Amino acid sequence: MKTKAFVISSVMLFLPFLVLQVCGQGEYLSPTRMAVHPVTKEVFVLLSTARSVAKVNPVTEHLQGNIPLGFAPSDICFSPDGKTMYITEYAATGRIHAFSAVDGKKRWSVEAGSYSAALCMNPGGTRAWVANRFSNDVSVIDLSKRKEIKRIALIREPKSLAMSPDGKIVAAGNFLPLQPATDSEVAAQVSLIDAEQDTVVKHISLSDGAHSIADVCFSKQGHLLFVTHILSHYTFPATQLERGWMNTNALSLIDVFQRVHGATVLLDDMYRGAANPCGMALSDDGNRLAVVLSGTHELMVLSLPPLLEMMKQGKTKTLVNDLNFLTGHKIRIPLCGKGARHVIALNRKWLTGDYFSGGLSVVEADAPANRRFIKLGEEPEADAIRKGEFFFSDAHLCFQQWQSCLSCHPDARMDGLNWDLPNDGIGNPKNTKSLLYAHVTPPCMITGIRPDAETAVRAGIRHIQSAIRPEEDAACIDLYLRSLRPIPSPYLKRGKLTKAARHGKKLFVQAGCADCHNGAYHTDGRSYDAGTGIEESTGTPFDTPSLKEVWRTAPYLYNGSAKTIREVLTIFNKEDRHGVTRHLSEDEIKALEEYVLSL
Repeated sequence: MKTKAFVISSVMLFLPFLVLQVCGQGEYLSPTRMAVHPVTKEVFVLLSTARSVAKVNPVTEHLQGNIPLGFAPSDICFSPDGKTMYITEYAATGRIHAFSAVDGKKRWSVEAGSYSAALCMNPGGTRAWVANRFSNDVSVIDLSKRKEIKRIALIREPKSLAMSPDGKIVAAGNFLPLQPATDSEVAAQVSLIDAEQDTVVKHISLSDGAHSIADVCFSKQGHLLFVTHILSHYTFPATQLERGWMNTNALSLIDVFQRVHGATVLLDDMYRGAANPCGMALSDDGNRLAVVLSGTHELMVLSLPPLLEMMKQGKTKTLVNDLNFLTGHKIRIPLCGKGARHVIALNRKWLTGDYFSGGLSVVEADAPANRRFIKLGEEPEADAIRKGEFFFSDAHLCFQQWQSCLSCHPDARMDGLNWDLPNDGIGNPKNTKSLLYAHVTPPCMITGIRPDAETAVRAGIRHIQSAIRPEEDAACIDLYLRSLRPIPSPYLKRGKLTKAARHGKKLFVQAGCADCHNGAYHTDGRSYDAGTGIEESTGTPFDTPSLKEVWRTAPYLYNGSAKTIREVLTIFNKEDRHGVTRHLSEDEIKALEEYVLSL
């Protein structure tokens, strides 16, 4: 009787929270991450562009209302007793906010790093870890003291987090590689953090070509870590798409106990890609793993025992190139909405947040043909910019759905790899460029071979996606790319240049950097032989790149040979052909670098 009374009183505790607003007031909703309330089992869904949280009854599959937040949310979790809801804010100054799960009122906030992108909590609910994407670190938050107690430096753009079942290890997915693109192998890394000592145990590299780590997820026993990402074959000339010639889409497994990369398997089929894998969720028994395929608008459900058996036998080395291995051990389920980003498992159902459709797809785990859609509000009809964002993310624009534009240009920026595109011949790979301001800083491509971004967009659809599409698609992509705005640099202090950067700004002019990198976008739009070309590119004039948001576009130079701006100014500028920097002192180089990274 006492147990029953406790359950009833616990449920009653949350009833006042039912008085909520109705979702959808002319804004795109853009559902992303979700969390299940530990007591009521209701589903809470972040609406990223509507800056709110939707609440759904998973039994009736009805929307119960909306909680306005007033900021862009990125991740969500609950205290073990369900009384407190924690939500991270995706902003220049990231934060973790605590809300009452009874009335939805904000209790307190703690500052974290730049653009807090992910959140996890220990089983006791006493501490939280926040991945700060653009300050490249993790904040450790003491929830009882309501303060940040430590920052842990990671590799590059930690965008996903997971806590091991025993609460001893935090895994962080570093979104992009941080190394010269000319290295013999280039790969993003997963960081394992000791949750008791708050120190990095190890950074583990994935297979060559791995980037865009979207999610990390522990097995039920905690001995394995699953990682979704893209696997690019960047060493091949980009002359075809069949059989994943350019991009494949992968799931990697980390052996947590041995702290090594155990295996990488391809999610694609032989003649059909599984573009842009994102969020994951395990079934209750741990034998099935659901992976969202954002680019193809599907849910893939994998049977794990065959893969785990291969790992036991040590037969995993060849899987990274095997498009047949998962045949018979996976199913692909079309979703009701478009552009799903995340998935949860609940009541023998899979629920996905369909970013471009403003709702959730519900898939019966035991009868996947039984699918339905839960609207999270009134989603406005997409305008041309929103359509362009969708087309940019949609692998249906691509032959056999191997990739979307996002596959090489995540967030419409760059993947950190060199690609040998046939637009200027074969055998001269060049680094992927960010598309920010591409439409207002012609010409395009590193050698300026495309006169403008409009031409480049249409050439990309035809030659990189191997598709013929209506002109409307390209026109909408143009408008989407034109709408992009830079994210404030994490090198700024409260939005302003530091003292060192202000000195660096003067040096930028004195060293002659401003002669070419000038104007609103820090480029004069002309091409120069700056002496950086090697081998077949010796003497080649390269387009002067915009320096806007250059802090997030490493590696640098036409072939990505410079890991840092400092290397651009020193190692790769010994003849002072792109700025007179040889005479600068160590402190002056640091100041100049800090200014450039503040743009």
